[in-house]
Amino acid sequence: MSTRLSLRARVIDGPVSTDDIIPGKYKHMYTDPRDMARHVFENRYPGYAATLVEGDALVCQSIFGIGSSREQAVTSLLAAGVRAVVAPHFGRIFFRNCWNLGLLPIKLKGCVVEEGAPLTLDLIAGELHTPSGARGFHPPPRFMLEMRAAGGLLARVRDRYLASATAR
Repeated sequence: MSTRLSLRARVIDGPVSTDDIIPGKYKHMYTDPRDMARHVFENRYPGYAATLVEGDALVCQSIFGIGSSREQAVTSLLAAGVRAVVAPHFGRIFFRNCWNLGLLPIKLKGCVVEEGAPLTLDLIAGELHTPSGARGFHPPPRFMLEMRAAGGLLARVRDRYLASATAR
């Protein structure tokens, strides 16, 4: 299980709603998150989705993920290559959807970084290393990290069920 990630900062101005992340019209238009990923932040930042790459981390100074509870906001970010979101506050349902689906929501106030800056996220130590130094956050509990490593809640439940069925 990887608990130390090298990421690239992508700065987003907030507050950010799930409608900002993925416009509602795409919720019923597509079922594949890769199709939705092409439309991430389409209304707010036209063309932004095409600039996202594997290993990006969104860094926001305001609340992130408020509004509707659509899981597509998380799955489309994951499909676009986003691996973490750093913000001081999260919409409660979005936060839980992140963990359930394998996106890292890191609660951290006052994290100011430049667009494109390299970041190192240490989930065990609870540290985010930026070019200007390290910032601490509450590290996620071990079971949450295990759930993320499995690919999210459903994958974790499946793995545990299969392990217990094999042990019988």
